[in-house]
Amino acid sequence: MKIIIINGSPRTNGATGQILLKIKENLEEIDSDVEIDYVDLAKMNLKFCKGCASCYNTGNCYINDDGLEELSQQLNDCDGVIFGSPNYATNVSGEFKVLIDRGHFVFEQLLRNKACFSVVTYENYGGKIAKKVINELIRFSGGAVSCEYVLKLNHNDTVLNDKRNAQIKKLCLKFHARAKQKNPLSFFEKIFSMLVFHMGIKRHVLKNKSRYKGVLNRWTKYGLVKEGV
Repeated sequence: MKIIIINGSPRTNGATGQILLKIKENLEEIDSDVEIDYVDLAKMNLKFCKGCASCYNTGNCYINDDGLEELSQQLNDCDGVIFGSPNYATNVSGEFKVLIDRGHFVFEQLLRNKACFSVVTYENYGGKIAKKVINELIRFSGGAVSCEYVLKLNHNDTVLNDKRNAQIKKLCLKFHARAKQKNPLSFFEKIFSMLVFHMGIKRHVLKNKSRYKGVLNRWTKYGLVKEGV
């Protein structure tokens, strides 16, 4: 089993990072054979999306920076993904937003049939809003929100204690079980994913085939459409 953990906090050892590392530790205890890649977006020096939409045609972002295309391929090949971000101004961090903008998620259905786990830390307000941003990214990209953990803290509070460690361990057991399933989506998520893809994304792409050659190539490769569509 391959799992990717993505820390979207600019403070790599902050509250979000501490929780994500605890999740990693728990998953390794649950399954000694699990393969986990841990990614700090703050260490990747990623450039902003330019909005050119060339990736829809070519299948790759034209910006050749610090490993984002490789990360996108890793996300495609893994069994489960854990996303973490602090809440900044009632949204995810800037680092996480760059990943959303440039990561080939929605049109390419990058998270299709993958178990996902959203983690958000916040201080005053907006944690649920940031969680909604991550969960919508997951669901619009074809994935399952298998677990979520939102933690309110004061700045520089102690993050982990016995109660929180127990909560995280329980969620890790649930996530591990879901990631092992061939299709971890709930009934609601299956219906939602079908409607989003067939009634929205696919219809739009097929009306604009010349602009979405890269997307169609990916869909063909992974069996979402028949070759020559």
